[in-house]
Amino acid sequence: MSSQLNVKMKFPSSGCFKVVPLNCEGSFKALWASVRHSNAPSMDIFVEVSTSQIVTPTPTIPLRLDDVAQFVSLQANDINEGEFDGNLEGDEFDEEFATLDENLIVIEEDGDDDLVFASAPIVEFNKVDPLDEDELNSWKTWESMVRYEKGKEFAVGQVFTNKASISDEVTFYSVQANQFFKVAESKPDTVTYKCGRSPSPCNWRLRATRKDPYSQAFTIVTYKGPHDSSCVGDMVPRDHFNLKRAFISHLIRNYVEGDWGYKVMSVVEVILDKFGYKISYAKAWNAKQRAIGDIFGDWDASYEMLPRFMQGLKESNPGTVVQWSTTPIGNSNVHTFKRVFWAFKPCIEGFEHCRPVLTIDGTHLYGKFKGTILTAMSIDANNQIFPVAFAIVESENNESWSWFMACIRLFVTKRSGLCVISDRHAGIMNAMSEVGSGWEEPHAFHRICIRHLASNVNTRYKNVKVKNMFGSTAMQFQEKKFDIGFARLGEMDRDAQHYVADVGIEKWSICHDGGHRYGILTTNLAEAFNNVLKGARFLPITALVQCIFFRVNAYFVERREEARKRLLQGQHYSSKITHLLEENCKKGAYHKVVSFDHVGGLYQVTTRRGSRNVSRGSHLHTVDLSKRTCTCNKFQTYKYPCSHVYAVCKKMKLNASQFVEISYTTGEHLASYASKFHPLKDEAYWGHYNGPRIVCDEGKRRGKGSMEYRLQPGPVNPEVLTQQETHRSKAIWDGDDKGSLRCRSHLAMHKGFLVSDRVVDFIRESQFYFIHRVVGLKFNVDFITALVERWRPETHTFHLTVGEATVTLQDVQVLLGLRIRGDVVTGTSACNWRALIYELLGRTPGEEDLKGASLRIGWLTEHFSGLPEQANEQVLHQYVRAYLLILMATVMFPDKSGNDIQVVYLPLLRDLDAIDDFSWGSAVLATLYRNLCRSSNMKARDIGGPLILLQLWAWERITIARPIVTGPENPPLIQGPYPLGSQHQLRVDSLGRRWLSVHRRRPQGTTITTLLGYRDALDNMRPDQFVWQPYPQAIFSFLPEACYNDLGEWCVVSPMICFDIVEWHLPNRVARQFGWKQNIPEPADTEPKLHKMDKRGAHSRNWAEYHSAYLAMWFRRYQFRFIGVEDNSGMGYNDPYMVWYRDRTRRFISPTFQQAYQAPLGATAYLAHGFAEVHRTCNTEIQAMPQEVPPHYRNIMSNIRDNTSQSLEHVGYSHLLQQFHQPTQETQVEEQHEERGDGSTMQESTAEDDETLQVFRRRSRRTNTSMSPINEQGNPEPSKAKKIWSRLRGKKKT
Repeated sequence: MSSQLNVKMKFPSSGCFKVVPLNCEGSFKALWASVRHSNAPSMDIFVEVSTSQIVTPTPTIPLRLDDVAQFVSLQANDINEGEFDGNLEGDEFDEEFATLDENLIVIEEDGDDDLVFASAPIVEFNKVDPLDEDELNSWKTWESMVRYEKGKEFAVGQVFTNKASISDEVTFYSVQANQFFKVAESKPDTVTYKCGRSPSPCNWRLRATRKDPYSQAFTIVTYKGPHDSSCVGDMVPRDHFNLKRAFISHLIRNYVEGDWGYKVMSVVEVILDKFGYKISYAKAWNAKQRAIGDIFGDWDASYEMLPRFMQGLKESNPGTVVQWSTTPIGNSNVHTFKRVFWAFKPCIEGFEHCRPVLTIDGTHLYGKFKGTILTAMSIDANNQIFPVAFAIVESENNESWSWFMACIRLFVTKRSGLCVISDRHAGIMNAMSEVGSGWEEPHAFHRICIRHLASNVNTRYKNVKVKNMFGSTAMQFQEKKFDIGFARLGEMDRDAQHYVADVGIEKWSICHDGGHRYGILTTNLAEAFNNVLKGARFLPITALVQCIFFRVNAYFVERREEARKRLLQGQHYSSKITHLLEENCKKGAYHKVVSFDHVGGLYQVTTRRGSRNVSRGSHLHTVDLSKRTCTCNKFQTYKYPCSHVYAVCKKMKLNASQFVEISYTTGEHLASYASKFHPLKDEAYWGHYNGPRIVCDEGKRRGKGSMEYRLQPGPVNPEVLTQQETHRSKAIWDGDDKGSLRCRSHLAMHKGFLVSDRVVDFIRESQFYFIHRVVGLKFNVDFITALVERWRPETHTFHLTVGEATVTLQDVQVLLGLRIRGDVVTGTSACNWRALIYELLGRTPGEEDLKGASLRIGWLTEHFSGLPEQANEQVLHQYVRAYLLILMATVMFPDKSGNDIQVVYLPLLRDLDAIDDFSWGSAVLATLYRNLCRSSNMKARDIGGPLILLQLWAWERITIARPIVTGPENPPLIQGPYPLGSQHQLRVDSLGRRWLSVHRRRPQGTTITTLLGYRDALDNMRPDQFVWQPYPQAIFSFLPEACYNDLGEWCVVSPMICFDIVEWHLPNRVARQFGWKQNIPEPADTEPKLHKMDKRGAHSRNWAEYHSAYLAMWFRRYQFRFIGVEDNSGMGYNDPYMVWYRDRTRRFISPTFQQAYQAPLGATAYLAHGFAEVHRTCNTEIQAMPQEVPPHYRNIMSNIRDNTSQSLEHVGYSHLLQQFHQPTQETQVEEQHEERGDGSTMQESTAEDDETLQVFRRRSRRTNTSMSPINEQGNPEPSKAKKIWSRLRGKKKT
């Protein structure tokens, strides 16, 4: 028996032990690496005795790193330094071990190796029982509590952290199970809950106590649950009694903590998504304010805390200015807060190194208290915002602005010649003109924000062109260009010219400014900083000031480091100014300079075209270096050399930097941020505050979710919806609702028109056969109008509450079977149309039938209905062309003329074998886009185009009031149900065929039948009511190949062309319709100018040549296919795209006060209709009651009727009762009987009478027609209901 000794190293790794034989150079390298590695664990070195039968390891020798280092050092000298440097870490360390895989022996912790355990006397000696973790931790009595699992049943002994915790869990349990609870007892150490269902609560009960006086934990001591089976939860349509604001605030705390501006409607959505209850806006608003108070401190206490915080701020940052304006309450030491002004010491010192410009602005505070924050901003050497001073005031008024500006003058700066840029708020205008304030000229110069003034011009005169002309004129640097623009403004609108002139030309014109505003045109600096504070404006007042302090400090640290780096790099000017100077220097290289007075610095500069050929060149400018002027006026405005000055300096070998104002230098940039903020001390180390106690102004407290702070319709950010001012949604919101659009479909032209079987057979193999198969679809005009109100020409999408959606090329091909691939549908308008019609149709229309290129559809239906039996091939082709024109006129390209078709399409039908070579699908979609864009304007009254496509798209994707498709009577031989309706033929029809009116019906319970109903339903659309992918792969097996063979074309970003129409297809904005993740899309340019283009006045235009650039794009469309990332996980409310989208969309069409009722969806609708039936029955019975019926019977029926009426009005379904406001014919007939005194004999009530009464009630529920027929004499017969009541009355008397 042979033996062998092996030296090995063992160390733990990932739940097992790695054993490495120390028998080669590589193993010693690994050992040395483990010794030097910072994270190497302790390891064992052992000697193993190997025999042919058994392996017996000797006792291991545990060695720490130091011992191993000594052991390995014997071999370290033999390691080649070129191969190993003794310091392996990271990947290198892992790689060293990776080379030893063949030598590693892995011994699993739970292994069962017979060789290892063979020496035990009996097998039982090798058994090791697992350790009992509970027994090991039994001494930790504080961890032995039974914790409650959220949403499950409670149990005795379960422990909760505190009293609030058990309250939240009981609420969560009850709301989730649609149960109610009441607090039966609440004491500091005890709380009891019981079933709260009324009027018959069950025995459910929970009692918890605080057993340990030194702990806040509550333990359940009694629990009777769950609720009885008879305690069935009611359908609560909106709110839940136990959904209190405290519980909701705890639930949304994380959301609010991550986003201070978390929308109130987001709170509503969170509760709706989690529990299925739609809480009121007021409750959500209050819950959010409570959550903010829990995180940042109580709202009321924050006002008391503010003076102490300001004192601590001044102690940590000496030189910081704080000024108060309060109102004392009586003779007490309590003051009501009015205003506070503050300016940080670093801001005060840094402003001295900025340009002498201030932009001031105010913005509202949100939260529980009203108020306004005023800001004063300057601009640093790098053209970036520099914060100067802040104030929180009651509102923007004369007094608050005067006080704010006085504080700046007294405590921040006394610099003369300051330029203040603002809007034209009356308070600012008065403060700047106040004598002795230090803000009047020449101490300061007031200038107006050009953007605000342009907006005022547009608001006053309602003319965007006038507004643009004013803006262009105001930004002219040269007086001659200003004079031209100002004159044009007067030509466009003399009143607008006088209006801006009265403001003061020097206040808004750059060339008349005198260089005071340094080229700063707007108050965007102050407004940009207000956006930085956007989230902070939701916070309590002390938290708001704290946020401003820390954000300004962070801003200073970042800018200081940036300036310091540029100074160390030897950069003389800031980065942005350096770029501007370099651009001017490049332009100046192309100018020609002529010297007139070298000593006096007078030169003439002739401009030339630069490398980009931007300007025309050959302009003359005079540069006077001694006066630092140039006739271009940019030198005086910006205070640094223009391109003309650079040209002079280059010519005369002068240093241009001497003409750059010092405020642009890197040294001044660094000096602006050199002063540092100091950390605040802990509150315990703040000095004692001796001032008055400041409390909030109760008059500024906002109401609980008041209407003034409900969500506005949008958009919040107008960068996407730039045409909102002319959109029909604005007119509707403003109360100018014109009702439903008139749909110009021409489908009536098909009535009586006969299509020969030979004509149908001829087009059967073409794409027009699918159009032929969907003729006859009826439109829902109100639904189409509601969709048009959400169509946006700026993006070519419908802006729904769930995101953007649109009709794509995919929808066109799947629903209508029209091809996407092919030539563009275009041609010329110059043609002898009468001769062409005779050539291709074999007939000549009359003068009244053909006007220009418009052919009366009636002429086609009159002459081409049916086909002569003996018609030859030529006549057949003529009838085919005529029918295709009719399909185009009525389905594909209907216009708003009412009865005409444009014969420009006729040349494309010359060769009937080539009609499928055209992209009819893209032409149809372009026509639909064009009509949607035009009809979305507030002045539009009707709509044309392929509305059949829009209707089919809406039914496929929007489930609101979608008709139900019934199955076929004889389904094709396929496995499973046939899903495409009774009229759809397998692999013959396009998908749109299944929606024909002959086989669709309205779903039960649907009550949306008016424009207001559809409009309101879309305003309240849920995510599950829009189908993003209605065409699963399986459905293609039921369709012909022509409906999906161009799928490579569905996602092209390309213009679509149809003669004069050019519209952009933008699938990247609706990626979810293709199963892809929707990211924030790139800005869309649908070229609004194209929407105004049509055939009017272009009778001889060749549209193919006119749109040649767009045709080239169409033929290169494959280069611009949009390919997204597959994502079917759905999109949450807080997805980045949805957050971006909600700020840029028009969320609501109808204002709340104009909505007739809430969307009739779900259980509420069924209950409302049930109440309406009860009301109807009671109303009918009351009318049929004779006078002899006891009064209390009539009162009971009247009470039931009135209660149902009130209930329906309360939930917004009073429209169901409108039909009862007018007396029915039956009521009028009965009244006539009462007047004549007609009656019936009293008989006993029989089963037949009861059955007749039931029939009467059923009929009265179905119709309002008269139940009293007219007899042969022309007089109404007695009401059968009246006869029955008479019989019942007689029976009771008997």
